[in-house]
Amino acid sequence: MNRVWTEEELEILRRDREAKIPVPVTAAKLGRPVPATYARARLIGTLVQPHQSWDEASVARLRALVSADPPMTDKRIAAELGRTVTQIRWKMQDLGLIGVRDLSKLAKITASETVRPRPAKPASPRPVPDKSAIQARPVRQPVAERAPRPVQSAVAASSIAAAPVDPRIAVQQAIKALEDTLAERLKAFIAETEAGMIKAARAAIAEKGRIDQRLVIRVKRAAEAAARSEAAAKQAEAEAKKRALEARRREEEARRAEAEAERQAEEAARAAARERAQREMAREVASKPVASKPVERAKPVEKKAVLPTVQGASKAAAPRPAPQPAPPPAPKILVTEAPAAIRAVEPEQNASQISGRGGWKSVRRDPARIMAQAKAKAKPANRADAIDLAQAAQAAIERFIAERGVTRNETSGVQSVISRLQARGYIVVRDEKGWMIDQRHRIDCESDLVAFAEARGIALSAAA
Repeated sequence: MNRVWTEEELEILRRDREAKIPVPVTAAKLGRPVPATYARARLIGTLVQPHQSWDEASVARLRALVSADPPMTDKRIAAELGRTVTQIRWKMQDLGLIGVRDLSKLAKITASETVRPRPAKPASPRPVPDKSAIQARPVRQPVAERAPRPVQSAVAASSIAAAPVDPRIAVQQAIKALEDTLAERLKAFIAETEAGMIKAARAAIAEKGRIDQRLVIRVKRAAEAAARSEAAAKQAEAEAKKRALEARRREEEARRAEAEAERQAEEAARAAARERAQREMAREVASKPVASKPVERAKPVEKKAVLPTVQGASKAAAPRPAPQPAPPPAPKILVTEAPAAIRAVEPEQNASQISGRGGWKSVRRDPARIMAQAKAKAKPANRADAIDLAQAAQAAIERFIAERGVTRNETSGVQSVISRLQARGYIVVRDEKGWMIDQRHRIDCESDLVAFAEARGIALSAAA
């Protein structure tokens, strides 16, 4: 793990960048990796690499320079196009122009460019002897005893004739031959180095392609594995939901079958009890003697009033009243041992006026009871549900109080205002300091309470 950059190191990096010192030199100076030094230079804004896009003219110019004969080096092509060598090499690799140039010619050109010019040697202060004077020197005659060997004498004569050559000339010739040899070796070494670099670059490019392919394959396999696992999880979840629904359906069917069996058993028991009661009733009726039909009594003969003439009364007597119709006979009540039929309870249609905590108001009993029972188990989702629940609870309380004959006369105007607010759906709670309405509004005195009610259309006179 790289260590943290200090202010001294950052200052050295800034000074080196201002002085155009290469980043690898600065990295070696600081003892840090070159990529990390490049990254830090970019972060502090001292290394800005401008982006140069490649258009068709630039690509065509690059192709022409690469295909030129004699071939041009990367450095010369970059100088011609005004770009860096890295950009040129990257674009050549992108276009497939790496192996277009003749490597042997390119190596010779590179070697000729890298050979330093030989400095001119200063002239020797000593005069160079003339070759004619050297050749004019008298040659010693061979000894007489050597005469019988003519071959040896000829070799000796040639060696004696070559001996007087100037050593400086020989040194210069040797140095020139050595320089030529070194130049040839250097060219061969440079060509071999470039060929090795090109080969290594091609190998690196191929390896990078294989690595990228392996990475793509790995990513694809990982994505496929994730997709398969997700699909398997979804399928398992769907199967679990399906099994749960199937189990719930079976439970419901079993429960429905049990309820149907119980209902049928109850119907059978009820039918059996009804048949048994009918048989017992028929048996009792058969065992009792047949009662004679009641004899209707003769209607009493109404006596006609004696006329006043018969009784010696005056003819001018008052007229008699018209006879009243006979009252209808009272209905006969027959008592049987069979159970009476159950009468359906008719719902109360009209609302009733009751008095309670909220004052005189019209309350629908059955809807309030149904709503209270339905919403007692559920949490209100919004304000409307909460108001409905509060009104249903208040109606239930008032109905409970009214059914037991308990009433309370509200003599205070503040209590009437509170009752009207509660009837509107507000939740009013009394505490030590005042009132809390809907757990949001704090009311400290009666005047604020009255003002709160009047702002919502509830007057104290109307409340009273």
